[in-house]
Amino acid sequence: MVAATPRRGIDRVVARLAEVGARLRRDRLLHPDGAVFEATFTVLAGPPTGAPLLDRPGPRRALVRLSKATSTPRAWPDVLGLAVRVFDDEGQLDLALSTTGQAVVLRHLLVPRRNFATATFGSLLPYRVGDSTCVLAAVGRGPHPGLPARMATLPGAVAARPLTMEVLLAPVTGPWRQVALLELGEPSREDPRFDVVGNTVRGIAPAGWLNRLRDPIYRGSRRGAPHPANGGAPGSITDARG
Repeated sequence: MVAATPRRGIDRVVARLAEVGARLRRDRLLHPDGAVFEATFTVLAGPPTGAPLLDRPGPRRALVRLSKATSTPRAWPDVLGLAVRVFDDEGQLDLALSTTGQAVVLRHLLVPRRNFATATFGSLLPYRVGDSTCVLAAVGRGPHPGLPARMATLPGAVAARPLTMEVLLAPVTGPWRQVALLELGEPSREDPRFDVVGNTVRGIAPAGWLNRLRDPIYRGSRRGAPHPANGGAPGSITDARG
């Protein structure tokens, strides 16, 4: 009980700071501008992970949101975001990935990029997958003409140049292996609120104390800025991610 009290106090402070930041920005604190797409998340056959979702090969419906962290103009470099919601019999799994490096020493560093198709998107912080502590990543599959990080034209660019990504899993200091394919489709009418802490499935969950801070940040950010009123119309740019 003694340990829980300061932890709750820290959560309140973090939530309040996020709320103030969102009010000052008049928008979501993190990744305010994004485009949402229908997608297919296809699990590939491979060694067991201990997570039922990743141990049952086959396709699942998914939603993907591509975003920029600070809304730099045009296609200027920014930390790019890839949020994924996978619908499964286990429930729904939300993942929030940002542009990082692939090498072991770069997996926990944010790296500004200018192109969604050629960037590496990593979980930055660890996940517990089965009985192992791992990191997750997604990278574009094969040659691609590119998807510049120009949010206003991104829905049309994805429609003209469909993007398929390899979903990778690795021990924190180990080699990557592919576990799934993520194929982006049409712009979505849905306008989801991604929550990597609240939307987990058996055997896959964020790990570590830094990941715990996501929840108060999300809550504070949502209190500080109203939900977008565009209704998630196809091709619209939304601010759905906390």
